[in-house]
Amino acid sequence: MLGQPTQTKLAAFNEVPIVDISGAGDPQQRPALVKQVISVAEEVGFMYVVGHGIGNDILDGIFDMSRSFFDLPDVEKRKIHITKSREYRGYLGLLEKGNTDPTFKGNNLEAFHCSVELSADDPDVKAGKPLRGPNLWPDAPAGFRDIVYSYYDRTFKVGTTLLELFAEGLGQPSDFFTRHYQHSLAQLRLLRYAQIDDPKVELLARSHCDTGMITILSQDDTGGLQVLNKAGEWIAAPPVRGAYIINIGNTLQFWSGGRFSSTNHRVANRGGVPRFSIPFFMTPDFDTVVRPLGQENDPSAPTFHVGDEMMATYRRIWPSAAD
Repeated sequence: MLGQPTQTKLAAFNEVPIVDISGAGDPQQRPALVKQVISVAEEVGFMYVVGHGIGNDILDGIFDMSRSFFDLPDVEKRKIHITKSREYRGYLGLLEKGNTDPTFKGNNLEAFHCSVELSADDPDVKAGKPLRGPNLWPDAPAGFRDIVYSYYDRTFKVGTTLLELFAEGLGQPSDFFTRHYQHSLAQLRLLRYAQIDDPKVELLARSHCDTGMITILSQDDTGGLQVLNKAGEWIAAPPVRGAYIINIGNTLQFWSGGRFSSTNHRVANRGGVPRFSIPFFMTPDFDTVVRPLGQENDPSAPTFHVGDEMMATYRRIWPSAAD
């Protein structure tokens, strides 16, 4: 399994900082922006990102589609159930889980998963490469496929901008990470956490670190996201209108040689209403082999294979036709 090679510079922060990336395309502003995102990646591992170019109308639209989809009758949602996909795509019902982790009790949420859309004649699909293939799309609500996949494309572009900034801050070429996104495993999920009114249930999502490179999150106005600082305090990351929340995952912490912080986070139960969130996981190509920065030519350095890690993770927590 993926390890974390060194102690990070995680700080006892008391808030998640806001970073404006609108100057990423300006050579005069870019150096200061690079310095800022590196500092936050090291000391917090979470940041709000504004100035990303995606309007509130688009963000509102994707949440409207998510609510409409999850409000469909169960029989309709299950027409695209994840067990009908070998690529771990489609609908996941409440408390459903994979088959390889007996300690995992299932997620207290419903989900829709999609990745890059590939046709049957795509070379990767013809070759039977894992996690490469078509999405499963519902017949309703009207416009779901177009709106959701357009959002996927837009968010992917935000992710590439951030990875370029991180690469430059590590003293590498801008494409140090993005060159590994030619056939990426990036995945978008629409999530609806169940409404739980029992005050004894404190969490909707238990404390965890994300597996991948970066997560690009949109959340509704319910709130509940909390981030753990170095002092062991849970710091609230409430919704900010028009902002993404970005967090570093274990893969990027490992790849940066432990310089960046993959920070623990959880979702507290606010009660009274369902909670909607939309995470985008910026995962590299299946065949990417990751080595800690500065140890690329060291045969004894720890490494891991992105595709193998993702397959193991998906198989553990989700059912699929691949099982």
